[in-house]
Amino acid sequence: MERKNAAHELVIESMTQALLQLMEKKPLDEISATELCDRAGVSRQSYYRNFSSKEEILSEYLTKCTDEWYRSLDIFDREDFHEVFWHELMKLYKGNEKLIRLIYKNKRSSIIRDHIFRCCAVEECENFWEKYRRAMLAGAICGVMDVWIKRGMQDFPVDFSLDALIRGKYKNDSMEALIRGKYEDSSENTHNETKAGGIQHA
Repeated sequence: MERKNAAHELVIESMTQALLQLMEKKPLDEISATELCDRAGVSRQSYYRNFSSKEEILSEYLTKCTDEWYRSLDIFDREDFHEVFWHELMKLYKGNEKLIRLIYKNKRSSIIRDHIFRCCAVEECENFWEKYRRAMLAGAICGVMDVWIKRGMQDFPVDFSLDALIRGKYKNDSMEALIRGKYEDSSENTHNETKAGGIQHA
């Protein structure tokens, strides 16, 4: 049984690495199942037995990396966990930078979004308020990670936390001010454009 599992894991690993290698040379959409299997040294039957698409290979690999990372957080107690979470998460993504960049380069960022929502167990949660709370957390993580990745996966506040961000720690305003400011800016721009004749009415 162990030998069978080891062989299965070898097939998965071979296909994952083959796909990443091919993605460095050409777009994901141009990689055929035959080309992928030839590079991995596995049969097409093995490919279709384990995966429904190339995207699933990337998703499963991201899940594997995340599972290993999450187990490593066991060394932190509850209080420390909240302190280190964001920077440990950045280390996870930075450590898999090639995977993340290839996903974004091929316009498949939805793989990361869907992965984060699964990790937050949004769909599995049946409690009304807990489901929304998990969805809000997942959405916040997705937003933060998306901006960070697009900025080159470099800068990040040392003392970052969602609570501090919402309460306006990094800028002298609250979440209310951020939202109101967005609409006030939009309203002012619309007013100026109308005044200047910039908006054409049908």
